[in-house]
Amino acid sequence: MKLTHTLLLIALFALSSNAFGLGMQMYSLQEDFDRDTPGTLDRLKAQGFTDLETSVFTKLPAAELKALLQARGMTCSSHHVRPEDLEKKMDQVIADAKALGAVQVVCPILPHKAPLDRKQVLKVAADFNRYGTALKAVGLRFAYHNHGGDFQRADSPVTPGETFYDVLVAATEPGIVSFQLDVFWVAWYGSKATDVIEKHGERICSLHLKDLARDAKPDMANPKSARPLMVRLASGCVDIPAVITAAKAKGVTHFIIEDESPNAAAQLPESLQAVKPLLAEAPGPNK
Repeated sequence: MKLTHTLLLIALFALSSNAFGLGMQMYSLQEDFDRDTPGTLDRLKAQGFTDLETSVFTKLPAAELKALLQARGMTCSSHHVRPEDLEKKMDQVIADAKALGAVQVVCPILPHKAPLDRKQVLKVAADFNRYGTALKAVGLRFAYHNHGGDFQRADSPVTPGETFYDVLVAATEPGIVSFQLDVFWVAWYGSKATDVIEKHGERICSLHLKDLARDAKPDMANPKSARPLMVRLASGCVDIPAVITAAKAKGVTHFIIEDESPNAAAQLPESLQAVKPLLAEAPGPNK
Protein backbone atom coordinates (compact mmCIF):
# COMPACT_ATOMS: atom_id res chain seq x y z
CA MET A 1 0.00 0.00 0.00
CA LYS A 2 2.80 2.35 0.94
CA LEU A 3 4.68 1.57 -2.31
CA THR A 4 1.58 2.28 -4.42
CA HIS A 5 1.04 5.57 -2.62
CA THR A 6 4.69 6.55 -3.17
CA LEU A 7 4.56 5.71 -6.88
CA LEU A 8 1.38 7.75 -7.30
CA LEU A 9 2.96 10.75 -5.57
CA ILE A 10 5.98 10.50 -7.87
CA ALA A 11 3.73 10.37 -10.95
CA LEU A 12 1.66 13.34 -9.83
CA PHE A 13 4.79 15.34 -9.00
CA ALA A 14 6.11 14.70 -12.50
CA LEU A 15 2.78 15.82 -13.91
CA SER A 16 2.61 19.04 -11.92
CA SER A 17 6.23 20.03 -12.49
CA ASN A 18 6.21 19.63 -16.28
CA ALA A 19 6.28 23.08 -17.87
CA PHE A 20 4.75 22.47 -21.30
CA GLY A 21 5.30 25.78 -23.07
CA LEU A 22 4.16 26.01 -26.70
CA GLY A 23 2.97 23.16 -28.91
CA MET A 24 1.06 22.39 -32.10
CA GLN A 25 -2.01 20.23 -32.71
CA MET A 26 -1.23 17.71 -35.44
CA TYR A 27 -4.69 18.08 -37.02
CA SER A 28 -3.46 21.40 -38.38
CA LEU A 29 -1.47 19.49 -41.00
CA GLN A 30 -3.33 16.19 -41.04
CA GLU A 31 -2.99 15.63 -44.80
CA ASP A 32 0.73 16.43 -44.66
CA PHE A 33 1.24 13.95 -41.84
CA ASP A 34 -0.71 11.28 -43.72
CA ARG A 35 1.37 11.84 -46.85
CA ASP A 36 4.84 12.25 -45.29
CA THR A 37 5.16 12.15 -41.51
CA PRO A 38 9.00 12.32 -41.31
CA GLY A 39 9.18 15.21 -43.78
CA THR A 40 6.40 17.11 -42.02
CA LEU A 41 8.14 16.70 -38.68
CA ASP A 42 11.40 17.96 -40.19
CA ARG A 43 9.63 21.04 -41.54
CA LEU A 44 7.93 21.78 -38.21
CA LYS A 45 11.17 21.36 -36.31
CA ALA A 46 12.90 23.79 -38.68
CA GLN A 47 10.09 26.29 -38.11
CA GLY A 48 10.53 26.10 -34.33
CA PHE A 49 7.89 23.61 -33.21
CA THR A 50 9.23 20.98 -30.82
CA ASP A 51 6.14 19.73 -28.96
CA LEU A 52 3.11 18.19 -30.67
CA GLU A 53 -0.37 17.08 -29.66
CA THR A 54 -1.93 14.14 -31.46
CA SER A 55 -5.35 14.36 -33.08
CA VAL A 56 -8.02 11.66 -33.15
CA PHE A 57 -7.04 11.19 -36.81
CA THR A 58 -3.37 10.44 -36.11
CA LYS A 59 -2.73 7.13 -37.88
CA LEU A 60 0.77 6.13 -36.85
CA PRO A 61 1.06 3.67 -33.95
CA ALA A 62 2.17 5.46 -30.79
CA ALA A 63 5.56 3.76 -30.59
CA GLU A 64 6.39 4.64 -34.22
CA LEU A 65 5.42 8.28 -33.75
CA LYS A 66 7.43 8.45 -30.54
CA ALA A 67 10.51 7.11 -32.35
CA LEU A 68 10.18 9.70 -35.13
CA LEU A 69 9.78 12.50 -32.60
CA GLN A 70 12.64 11.32 -30.42
CA ALA A 71 15.00 11.13 -33.40
CA ARG A 72 14.35 14.85 -33.95
CA GLY A 73 14.50 15.96 -30.34
CA MET A 74 10.73 16.53 -30.34
CA THR A 75 8.05 15.52 -27.84
CA CYS A 76 4.35 14.72 -27.65
CA SER A 77 3.00 15.92 -24.32
CA SER A 78 -0.74 15.67 -25.06
CA HIS A 79 -2.83 12.92 -26.66
CA HIS A 80 -6.33 13.41 -28.15
CA VAL A 81 -8.63 10.36 -28.10
CA ARG A 82 -12.22 9.63 -29.06
CA PRO A 83 -14.81 9.25 -26.27
CA GLU A 84 -15.67 5.72 -27.42
CA ASP A 85 -12.03 4.71 -26.91
CA LEU A 86 -12.09 6.13 -23.39
CA GLU A 87 -15.22 4.10 -22.72
CA LYS A 88 -14.23 0.81 -24.35
CA LYS A 89 -10.43 0.83 -24.78
CA MET A 90 -9.04 2.57 -21.69
CA ASP A 91 -6.13 0.13 -21.40
CA GLN A 92 -5.08 0.96 -24.96
CA VAL A 93 -5.52 4.69 -24.36
CA ILE A 94 -3.20 4.47 -21.36
CA ALA A 95 -0.66 2.34 -23.21
CA ASP A 96 -0.57 4.75 -26.15
CA ALA A 97 -0.23 7.82 -23.93
CA LYS A 98 2.64 6.17 -22.06
CA ALA A 99 4.32 5.08 -25.29
CA LEU A 100 4.12 8.64 -26.62
CA GLY A 101 5.48 10.11 -23.40
CA ALA A 102 2.32 12.19 -23.10
CA VAL A 103 1.30 13.69 -19.77
CA GLN A 104 -2.35 14.34 -20.55
CA VAL A 105 -5.17 12.62 -22.42
CA VAL A 106 -7.79 14.89 -24.00
CA CYS A 107 -11.31 14.12 -25.19
CA PRO A 108 -12.13 16.62 -27.99
CA ILE A 109 -15.77 15.63 -28.45
CA LEU A 110 -18.83 16.05 -26.23
CA PRO A 111 -20.82 12.91 -27.05
CA HIS A 112 -24.51 13.78 -27.41
CA LYS A 113 -27.51 13.75 -29.69
CA ALA A 114 -28.77 17.10 -30.94
CA PRO A 115 -30.19 19.14 -29.45
CA LEU A 116 -27.80 19.29 -26.51
CA ASP A 117 -29.53 19.40 -23.13
CA ARG A 118 -28.68 19.38 -19.42
CA LYS A 119 -29.43 15.68 -18.98
CA GLN A 120 -26.90 14.71 -21.64
CA VAL A 121 -24.25 17.06 -20.23
CA LEU A 122 -24.67 15.56 -16.75
CA LYS A 123 -24.32 12.04 -18.21
CA VAL A 124 -21.11 13.09 -19.95
CA ALA A 125 -19.84 14.64 -16.71
CA ALA A 126 -20.32 11.35 -14.87
CA ASP A 127 -18.43 9.52 -17.63
CA PHE A 128 -15.64 12.10 -17.57
CA ASN A 129 -15.27 11.65 -13.81
CA ARG A 130 -14.78 7.91 -14.38
CA TYR A 131 -12.23 8.44 -17.14
CA GLY A 132 -10.34 11.03 -15.13
CA THR A 133 -10.18 8.76 -12.09
CA ALA A 134 -8.77 5.87 -14.14
CA LEU A 135 -6.16 8.09 -15.81
CA LYS A 136 -5.11 9.83 -12.62
CA ALA A 137 -4.46 6.43 -11.04
CA VAL A 138 -1.68 5.85 -13.59
CA GLY A 139 -0.25 9.36 -13.42
CA LEU A 140 -2.04 10.89 -16.42
CA ARG A 141 -4.25 13.96 -16.51
CA PHE A 142 -7.64 13.88 -18.23
CA ALA A 143 -9.01 16.98 -19.97
CA TYR A 144 -11.94 17.95 -22.20
CA HIS A 145 -11.58 20.17 -25.29
CA ASN A 146 -14.62 22.34 -26.05
CA HIS A 147 -16.41 23.31 -29.23
CA GLY A 148 -18.78 26.18 -29.91
CA GLY A 149 -22.03 24.48 -28.97
CA ASP A 150 -20.85 24.08 -25.38
CA PHE A 151 -21.53 27.79 -24.90
CA GLN A 152 -25.23 27.57 -25.64
CA ARG A 153 -27.44 28.79 -22.80
CA ALA A 154 -28.58 25.96 -20.55
CA ASP A 155 -31.85 27.75 -19.69
CA SER A 156 -31.31 27.40 -15.97
CA PRO A 157 -34.15 28.85 -13.85
CA VAL A 158 -31.67 29.20 -10.99
CA THR A 159 -28.60 30.56 -12.78
CA PRO A 160 -29.50 32.96 -15.63
CA GLY A 161 -26.92 32.95 -18.42
CA GLU A 162 -25.50 29.56 -17.42
CA THR A 163 -24.00 27.68 -20.36
CA PHE A 164 -23.65 23.96 -20.90
CA TYR A 165 -19.90 24.49 -20.42
CA ASP A 166 -20.67 25.91 -16.96
CA VAL A 167 -22.82 22.86 -16.21
CA LEU A 168 -20.05 20.48 -17.29
CA VAL A 169 -17.40 22.24 -15.19
CA ALA A 170 -19.64 22.24 -12.11
CA ALA A 171 -20.57 18.57 -12.48
CA THR A 172 -17.00 17.28 -12.90
CA GLU A 173 -14.51 16.82 -10.11
CA PRO A 174 -11.54 19.20 -9.68
CA GLY A 175 -8.30 17.27 -9.78
CA ILE A 176 -10.01 14.56 -11.83
CA VAL A 177 -11.29 16.44 -14.89
CA SER A 178 -9.44 19.42 -16.38
CA PHE A 179 -10.30 21.57 -19.40
CA GLN A 180 -8.46 22.46 -22.59
CA LEU A 181 -10.02 25.73 -23.69
CA ASP A 182 -10.25 26.30 -27.44
CA VAL A 183 -10.50 30.08 -27.75
CA PHE A 184 -11.68 30.01 -31.37
CA TRP A 185 -14.83 28.07 -30.54
CA VAL A 186 -15.56 30.38 -27.63
CA ALA A 187 -15.49 33.33 -30.07
CA TRP A 188 -17.46 31.38 -32.67
CA TYR A 189 -20.39 31.23 -30.29
CA GLY A 190 -20.15 34.90 -29.38
CA SER A 191 -18.46 34.60 -25.98
CA LYS A 192 -15.10 35.91 -24.77
CA ALA A 193 -12.31 33.53 -23.85
CA THR A 194 -11.00 35.95 -21.23
CA ASP A 195 -14.37 35.77 -19.44
CA VAL A 196 -14.30 31.97 -19.49
CA ILE A 197 -10.72 31.96 -18.19
CA GLU A 198 -11.62 34.38 -15.40
CA LYS A 199 -14.57 32.19 -14.40
CA HIS A 200 -13.05 28.72 -14.78
CA GLY A 201 -9.29 29.31 -14.94
CA GLU A 202 -8.54 27.06 -11.97
CA ARG A 203 -9.86 24.12 -14.00
CA ILE A 204 -8.14 25.00 -17.29
CA CYS A 205 -4.89 23.12 -17.94
CA SER A 206 -4.15 24.23 -21.50
CA LEU A 207 -5.31 26.48 -24.32
CA HIS A 208 -5.89 25.86 -28.01
CA LEU A 209 -4.87 29.05 -29.77
CA LYS A 210 -6.81 29.85 -32.96
CA ASP A 211 -8.11 33.12 -34.35
CA LEU A 212 -11.39 34.06 -36.04
CA ALA A 213 -11.51 36.49 -38.99
CA ARG A 214 -12.57 39.99 -37.94
CA ASP A 215 -15.36 40.17 -40.50
CA ALA A 216 -16.62 36.66 -39.79
CA LYS A 217 -20.34 36.01 -39.46
CA PRO A 218 -20.37 32.58 -37.82
CA ASP A 219 -23.07 30.13 -38.77
CA MET A 220 -23.43 28.66 -35.29
CA ALA A 221 -25.55 25.79 -36.57
CA ASN A 222 -22.82 24.73 -39.03
CA PRO A 223 -19.40 24.28 -37.37
CA LYS A 224 -18.04 22.82 -40.61
CA SER A 225 -18.22 26.28 -42.13
CA ALA A 226 -15.58 27.52 -39.69
CA ARG A 227 -12.40 26.37 -41.41
CA PRO A 228 -12.13 29.18 -44.01
CA LEU A 229 -12.64 31.73 -41.22
CA MET A 230 -9.52 30.70 -39.28
CA VAL A 231 -6.75 33.27 -39.64
CA ARG A 232 -3.20 33.83 -38.45
CA LEU A 233 -2.97 34.30 -34.70
CA ALA A 234 -3.28 37.90 -33.50
CA SER A 235 -4.75 39.04 -36.84
CA GLY A 236 -8.41 38.25 -36.11
CA CYS A 237 -11.07 39.18 -33.57
CA VAL A 238 -9.75 37.04 -30.70
CA ASP A 239 -7.59 39.17 -28.41
CA ILE A 240 -4.74 36.66 -28.28
CA PRO A 241 -2.42 38.78 -26.06
CA ALA A 242 -5.23 39.31 -23.53
CA VAL A 243 -6.14 35.62 -23.63
CA ILE A 244 -2.57 34.52 -22.96
CA THR A 245 -2.13 37.10 -20.20
CA ALA A 246 -5.36 35.98 -18.51
CA ALA A 247 -4.40 32.31 -18.80
CA LYS A 248 -0.93 32.92 -17.38
CA ALA A 249 -2.47 34.75 -14.43
CA LYS A 250 -4.46 31.59 -13.68
CA GLY A 251 -1.37 29.39 -13.86
CA VAL A 252 -1.87 27.92 -17.34
CA THR A 253 1.44 27.10 -19.01
CA HIS A 254 0.49 24.87 -21.95
CA PHE A 255 -0.46 26.72 -25.16
CA ILE A 256 -1.18 24.77 -28.35
CA ILE A 257 -1.50 26.33 -31.80
CA GLU A 258 -4.13 24.82 -34.07
CA ASP A 259 -5.05 25.97 -37.56
CA GLU A 260 -7.59 23.99 -39.58
CA SER A 261 -7.83 26.55 -42.39
CA PRO A 262 -6.83 25.87 -46.01
CA ASN A 263 -3.86 28.20 -45.39
CA ALA A 264 -2.58 26.32 -42.35
CA ALA A 265 0.82 25.37 -43.78
CA ALA A 266 1.62 29.01 -44.60
CA GLN A 267 0.04 30.52 -41.48
CA LEU A 268 1.50 28.23 -38.81
CA PRO A 269 5.05 29.70 -38.87
CA GLU A 270 3.59 33.22 -38.77
CA SER A 271 1.29 32.29 -35.89
CA LEU A 272 4.22 30.81 -34.00
CA GLN A 273 6.23 34.02 -34.38
CA ALA A 274 3.21 36.10 -33.35
CA VAL A 275 2.78 34.34 -30.01
CA LYS A 276 6.39 33.57 -29.12
CA PRO A 277 7.03 37.00 -27.57
CA LEU A 278 3.84 36.62 -25.53
CA LEU A 279 5.19 33.40 -24.05
CA ALA A 280 8.75 34.58 -23.55
CA GLU A 281 8.56 34.56 -19.77
CA ALA A 282 9.75 31.41 -18.07
CA PRO A 283 6.70 29.23 -17.31
CA GLY A 284 5.81 28.35 -13.75
CA PRO A 285 4.67 24.93 -12.48
CA ASN A 286 1.98 23.44 -14.67
CA LYS A 287 -1.27 22.71 -12.90
